Amino acid sequence: MGTERVAIAAVAALAAAVIVASAVALAQASRTQRCWCPWLVPTAENFPSRPPALGGLQRGFGRRGFFAVEVSEEYTSKVLSILENDPDASKLLSDGYNVTAVRPIVTLSVAGDGSVTLKASQAVVMLRKDASWAVVRVDVAQGKVISITVLTKTVIKK
Repeated sequence: MGTERVAIAAVAALAAAVIVASAVALAQASRTQRCWCPWLVPTAENFPSRPPALGGLQRGFGRRGFFAVEVSEEYTSKVLSILENDPDASKLLSDGYNVTAVRPIVTLSVAGDGSVTLKASQAVVMLRKDASWAVVRVDVAQGKVISITVLTKTVIKK
């Protein structure tokens, strides 16, 4: 009877050791990243410090989807005159919104013969007032405001 208990205890200890070893191996396997393309594995060099906007989808080139384009004073004044002629946009300006940026929307077209043209027929104007922002989309070619989006941030502290 004594040897049977020793044998049962040995089998139980062996089973416990196998369970613990398989649990440790499973935990280590789930921590390692298996990727079919090793250049996509995040490392300290290519891993961003903050998550990209839109779930990793990027819009255009450069920072935040805009080119590093220098906008001329003539283009800026043309966009601002269209903004002032629109009744809703001029109401925002008279309410105290300040123009913080004029960003052209640049379209690149390739014709059938291979010629390339760049055109800034639309622009995005950023307005700001205290805790409110407004984004105005202007069609420069037609000389009208397409859309106005006003964002207001309200913080209630308790």
